[in-house]
Amino acid sequence: MRILFLLLFTAYLHINLYAETLTMENISAHIKQSLNRRIQGINKPIIQNIYDTTAYKALWIGKQNEHKSSALIQALNNPLFNYKNKSFDQASISRLFYLLDSAEIPPSKRAAVYARLDLILTSSMVRLVRFIVEGDVDWQLVQKKMYALRESDDVKATWEMSPKPFPKKKVLISAILSGNIDGYLHSLLPMEKRYTNLIALLKDYRIMDKFPKIPYSNTVLRKGDSASRVLEVKKRLQISGDYPKNKKLNKKFDALLQRAIKTYQARYLLKITGTLDKTTTYYLNQPVSNNIQAIITNLDKTKLYPKQFEEEYVEVNIPDFNLRYYKNQRMIEKMGLVVGRIDRPTPLFSNSIKYLVLNPTWTIPDNLIKRDLIHVLRRNPLYLEENNIHVFRGKKEIQVTQEMLDPYEESTKRVPYRFVQFPGETNALGRIKFMFPNKYAVYLHDTDNKSLLSRRYKVYSSGCMRVEKPFALADILLEHARKSYTQDDIDHILETNKPTTIRLKKSIPVHILYFTVYKENGLAYFKNDIYLYDKIIEESVEGNKKSTFKIPAKRLISIKKQKTKPRTK
Repeated sequence: MRILFLLLFTAYLHINLYAETLTMENISAHIKQSLNRRIQGINKPIIQNIYDTTAYKALWIGKQNEHKSSALIQALNNPLFNYKNKSFDQASISRLFYLLDSAEIPPSKRAAVYARLDLILTSSMVRLVRFIVEGDVDWQLVQKKMYALRESDDVKATWEMSPKPFPKKKVLISAILSGNIDGYLHSLLPMEKRYTNLIALLKDYRIMDKFPKIPYSNTVLRKGDSASRVLEVKKRLQISGDYPKNKKLNKKFDALLQRAIKTYQARYLLKITGTLDKTTTYYLNQPVSNNIQAIITNLDKTKLYPKQFEEEYVEVNIPDFNLRYYKNQRMIEKMGLVVGRIDRPTPLFSNSIKYLVLNPTWTIPDNLIKRDLIHVLRRNPLYLEENNIHVFRGKKEIQVTQEMLDPYEESTKRVPYRFVQFPGETNALGRIKFMFPNKYAVYLHDTDNKSLLSRRYKVYSSGCMRVEKPFALADILLEHARKSYTQDDIDHILETNKPTTIRLKKSIPVHILYFTVYKENGLAYFKNDIYLYDKIIEESVEGNKKSTFKIPAKRLISIKKQKTKPRTK
């Protein structure tokens, strides 16, 4: 159909306009007359402005505009720009090409039809631009659903979204007049490197063969085993590229399959065993449509962000449980993270790291005192002493009793005492924290419980992010400290056990993101939608809008299983 469309279009472009009835002036007059009648909706003011600025001249028809029309039609069919295969009136455009080419339009009406065609092409251009920049997700509805979780499930989900406005019309008009359609559309792509990688993944998964069904079994298959299931697993992993496509298949569980399964398990955040168990079989049996939907949803999320971030910045990707440090657009460090529990999700926003604190104290937030600490003290009155936590009223240290705290457990009033955990090996923040002052009181920090970093789903904090290699991160940031620090200097400060602030002369941006699909080192990684934000977005898209959202009864991790001590900042 698209080939026929382009052939008809090419033929149409070589038709000469009739000298009398069909002049460019007549077509312009029809554009002016019919614009209000033909164009409606949100894009009407933009289209009106385009034609006002260009004196209602035809922008796409005639020999002189051939290259522009061709470029626009190719762009409408290009998944790079239109990854959801939206119609953008392509059927109407094709039909008008056909009618004009086949001479089925009477000469007296051809000027009006050419005008209509020009208007539709302009409208399609504007709609494509809007889709590239804004997408078709109702971000206000997404925010509404996330806020509603506070009431329905006691989950305070926060994502500081900044949907972009329609781009400057002067630049759009300039692109249309110059014919720089492809270059202009490329300039609008958000998070360009991530976006183009996702587009490439989408293309790959859309043309993948149907995945074979792998039988479930209680028997775990390992290297050296032989079974009919092995053949199906090899076929499945060949399709997704984990197992070599040119390798002859058999029922033997060989070293090559073991390596392929390990690669697959790493890509899906499964326990890397190199064996075929029920969990790995479950993931292998998921339809390719799930991958496609995940990629599309992650492409939708890119539209909330600029074309690229700063030259140097920290990226925290929550579902991936990883921090990456970028310098000159190149990743120079990567480390694991523990993030907020599913009922206390880490907020998503951008800020800048301004200083580091060695030997930090931790002042327990009011909400954690009420939700956790009071309850813990009721069970263990020695908890404060055991964990080096001191209580203050103003500047005076006091001894607090359970009777003093009980009235505040369910109260909206703030607890009038400060609970401060002093520096030390048991401090919940570890030996260093990285500060980007924000209204959520969350930050990056060390941890006294390194074992959590070895868990599959690292969702154990109350919002802050615990860093796997805090001093590797510190080494990079110390390059921007106001004065120089040697390793001996740092060691000496740590030995004092006294809080020490190191300020940076250059603030380093930090972006807390939520991407469940990405490409790295040539491999596609698919992470679990731990906070269910992808599901919320998917149900807030044009054509699939659901007015409300509720956390399902069955999900990745039960909130009830997330009971922790209050030392979980």
